[in-house]
Amino acid sequence: DKLDGQWEKFSDENGLGAERFKQGGRPQPKVVPDPSPLNVVMAKDLIGASDDAFMEITSVTASDLNNQIGKVDGLVRKSFERSGLDLQSDELTAKSFNYYCYVHFKAYCDILIEQKMTFNRSQFEDRLGDKILPLLAPSTQRILTNLAAQQEGLPPKSKEALANAVSAGLTLTDEIMENIVKNGFVALAERNEIGGDLISDWTEDLSDIQLSIPLDGDITLNSQVLLQEQGFRLYPDYGKFAVTKALRRSLEGLKQSVTSDEYYMDTNYSSDPDLFEVKQVLLNIVVDST
Repeated sequence: DKLDGQWEKFSDENGLGAERFKQGGRPQPKVVPDPSPLNVVMAKDLIGASDDAFMEITSVTASDLNNQIGKVDGLVRKSFERSGLDLQSDELTAKSFNYYCYVHFKAYCDILIEQKMTFNRSQFEDRLGDKILPLLAPSTQRILTNLAAQQEGLPPKSKEALANAVSAGLTLTDEIMENIVKNGFVALAERNEIGGDLISDWTEDLSDIQLSIPLDGDITLNSQVLLQEQGFRLYPDYGKFAVTKALRRSLEGLKQSVTSDEYYMDTNYSSDPDLFEVKQVLLNIVVDST
């Protein structure tokens, strides 16, 4: 594999091979606009919800958590400022929001390590998703209330009940994507089309539903990557938490499993691994029967 990669890189650089010489056939770099102005109130609410979810899962007190957050901030602030980040202003920006997400999530991880706590990461993400879903999809209660009315009298595993539920979940997903773009948390968000045929196959247990959601220009991307590079398992992937919870809430009681993962992608084509640069968070969410 290493030799193949070296040859591919050499061929790219020198235009070797009939197909490689057709440079115009390669994918063009994706053009990503700047994110919209950050909704500062919502950004602060997301961080507050993260703190609340962590304290509820661990029973850590607000005082102890704030002390640890202050400790992390004191240790890392100067290095971030030396890299050009302005943390002197009282105004919360996309870059300072990314910084504070890093500080808070690192504080959670440090507490878990220092106190040798048993911790369920999935439970934390689910609790946080529950808290931020109404923030990122204000129509949640109305959509779920309408869904409950639609489901009255239907057998839980009926095709109609399943189709109603997943359609509600997709509606909430679209609202979340619209709001994280509109409020400045990502520059672009889209998902693959889930057509009627696919939903029909899923209701008959013939296939899974797999959502692919690329998030370009995620303003927390750097904190997510840095935390993972440092070996931590908690990071602020708010889009994933909210969409996963939206689908789980919609499918409650129907014996459906919703699992989610994220992948970090470089949207520019290159065979040179040294040029790899993460630019996109790709969410992969699967709905399967249990």
